[in-house]
Amino acid sequence: MIEVTHVRVFPFEPGYPEKSLRAYAEITLNGQLVLKGIKVFENSKGGVFIGYPSRPGRDDTWQDMVVPLDEGLKKTIRDAVVTAYKSERDFS
Repeated sequence: MIEVTHVRVFPFEPGYPEKSLRAYAEITLNGQLVLKGIKVFENSKGGVFIGYPSRPGRDDTWQDMVVPLDEGLKKTIRDAVVTAYKSERDFS
C-alpha cells in the first residue's frame, strides 16, 4: 500500500502568480519517492483543491505529468496536501 509519509507546503501571497493559486507542495510516498510541483488552489468560496505537475502540450492544452490511477491513492494525496495547506494557512 502506498502512503504519504511527508508533506511540505510552500505558500505565497494570494494573487501571485495566479489569483486562485495559493501554494506549491511536495509529498513523499513510502519514504522513497518525492513528488514536487503539486499546486494548491483555493476558490472564492474557500474550497481547496490540488493540481498535479503539468506541462504545455499540443494544441494549447496542458498535460499532467503525474496521474494517480487508483482513486484511493488520489484521495490520500489530496487529503494529505489539503490538510497540510490548511494547517499552514491557519497557523500564519
